[in-house]
Amino acid sequence: NNKVNTLKNHFIISLPHMKDPLFESTVILICEHDENGAMGLIINKEIKNNVSFSNTENDKELIKTFNDNKLFIGGPVLTDRILFLHSLKKIPESIPISKEVSVSSDLNVLQLVRNTSDQEYKLFLGHSGWSQGQLEREIENGDWLLQKSINSLIFEKSTDHIWHIAVNSLGIEINDIMNYPGKS
Repeated sequence: NNKVNTLKNHFIISLPHMKDPLFESTVILICEHDENGAMGLIINKEIKNNVSFSNTENDKELIKTFNDNKLFIGGPVLTDRILFLHSLKKIPESIPISKEVSVSSDLNVLQLVRNTSDQEYKLFLGHSGWSQGQLEREIENGDWLLQKSINSLIFEKSTDHIWHIAVNSLGIEINDIMNYPGKS
């Protein structure tokens, strides 16, 4: 039985004292979390220079999908692996995170999502991972703010605003936490 209070379908929001360049000002959607650890995707770190997939894939449609969409860095683990969040319901090759959002790495599912109208999706390279108890310790240490996930933020178009919106939705003034010492 799951002894851990799962943080699945929550955002963790980095506090300003976190100086790791990858995790600075990030909002991460926790996709999986149990007693063995956690896995999540950074939803607001766009990969600015778009990766070109033309040589690696023979699938023209797929290449178009990658080139038409922003790619996000999901985290430092397996950065050559594509994962995506989507809003199609009950797809076997996907892991549901909430009633509305699932995560998958199956490129056939990506095609399906892409060809289904009104479906939202977001593409990631890599993911973020925590070993057993590590995320809980980081939260206790005051590295992250916790919040139930908000779908509109996951698929929010304006990446630059996601962190501020998430922090503000907790009723916290950014300026109040800018000087937050953080326990080290």
